Amino acid sequence: MSPIIPQSVRRQALLLTLAAALSGCGNSEISTAVCDVAADAARSGNYEQAVSILSQCLAIPGLSKDARADAFEARAWSYSNLKQHASAVADQEAAHKLRPLTEYRQFINYASYLRRVGRIQDSLNAVLAAEGLESGTVSMMTQYNKGWSLLELGRHRDAVEAFTKGIPVQPDYAFVYWRRGLAYEGLGDKKQARSDFEKSARLLIEKNNVAAAGELLPAMRQKLRQHGLEHLPL
Repeated sequence: MSPIIPQSVRRQALLLTLAAALSGCGNSEISTAVCDVAADAARSGNYEQAVSILSQCLAIPGLSKDARADAFEARAWSYSNLKQHASAVADQEAAHKLRPLTEYRQFINYASYLRRVGRIQDSLNAVLAAEGLESGTVSMMTQYNKGWSLLELGRHRDAVEAFTKGIPVQPDYAFVYWRRGLAYEGLGDKKQARSDFEKSARLLIEKNNVAAAGELLPAMRQKLRQHGLEHLPL
């Protein structure tokens, strides 16, 4: 599960228009209004253009604290999707210095960035902070990220508990079964691991969504072979 982000074709087109319009401008000619639009448009998927425009915005003298924080957060998201994870963490933390985290989305995104650079305990702490904002409700986003960080820490039983807690909220989310299977393997429970790996694969196949596994596919296929499930066509 990726960090929370809206999608919009209109915003992507707007980002490209901004990039073309700003190609001959100096930093002093870029307005803060353009920076606000660029921060929003960065979430549409054109990450390289977003990094370029937001970097110009961040170079504007006298840019307000909130505008700088918004630009850093948007650029962090873009860096993350470009797999420049250290830069994503650096930008997210630069935003935090300007404006403390208060929103669920900020904590979850930060947790994701931290996990990707190996700061696993910090990642778990960020997820727990997000969980504290849920006022007693349960979400798959929280429990999946919580379980993932616990899994990376080797806390397999706690990871199983987190993944299991999220499943009733979104029982058709294939990747929660994949990672819970890994946690069961860590506990030495091969039967439950096999069941979860099979469930994950079948959900992806039934929803015609195998491509969503992306870089996980080789590892998933290997696990299916290990557990005698190679007949599942991932």
